[in-house]
Amino acid sequence: MIDSTRPISTTTTALPSAAAIDALAWMAGSWYGHVDGDPIDEHWSSAAGGVMLGMFRWLKNGKVYLYELLVIEPDATGLVLRLKHFDRGLIGWEEKGIALAFPLVSLGDREVAFERGGTFRSTRFVYKLADQRELVVTAEDRKGDDITRYEFRYTCC
Repeated sequence: MIDSTRPISTTTTALPSAAAIDALAWMAGSWYGHVDGDPIDEHWSSAAGGVMLGMFRWLKNGKVYLYELLVIEPDATGLVLRLKHFDRGLIGWEEKGIALAFPLVSLGDREVAFERGGTFRSTRFVYKLADQRELVVTAEDRKGDDITRYEFRYTCC
């Protein structure tokens, strides 16, 4: 975990009016890493039917800390990252029928950002392919002037 008062920077390009899921093909694969020695893994399917499916798992002390099920899909305004959190036993954190939605806010060459929230509070996810075998995912939570940043570094295969 990295705490900072400076927002993460992303290379931003003008968003196409309807960014195609194929622009995120570089995310597909099985990615493995660690946070403070605890194993994490994130898996993304290739695009099919206009969507990509993902799964995130974090283990602490050899036991499931949390799961996330993810999808990147289009809606009326463009691509949206949707996710749900689960505890062991697939006990959902969010209410039934509710998924957290993070609209696409920037799209660059092998980098994409999704963000939800407003002026006082927001959450942003940035996926960046650092090289062919390293995916870096940065999650940034902002509440007023306080920013908490988590960086997940993965290698593929």
